[in-house]
Amino acid sequence: MKTGHVPMRTCRGCGRKAPKVELTRFVLRKGLLHEDTGKRMVGRGAYCCANVACRNRFEKSKKMLKRVFRFQA
Repeated sequence: MKTGHVPMRTCRGCGRKAPKVELTRFVLRKGLLHEDTGKRMVGRGAYCCANVACRNRFEKSKKMLKRVFRFQA
């Protein structure tokens, strides 16, 4: 049986590569970080794993957010 393509994404908190379905997508809207549960929100998205420490590192780092979402701070 042939298996299909599995999209891989990189967690922005720890740098681990994982299948897209294992990671949570975040979108920056009006300067605030929103969790995209349906993975359908408009805009550039960034992925992070469910680990609490990893998620906190991703959300708190202004430098990381600036680089990931490509905006001027």
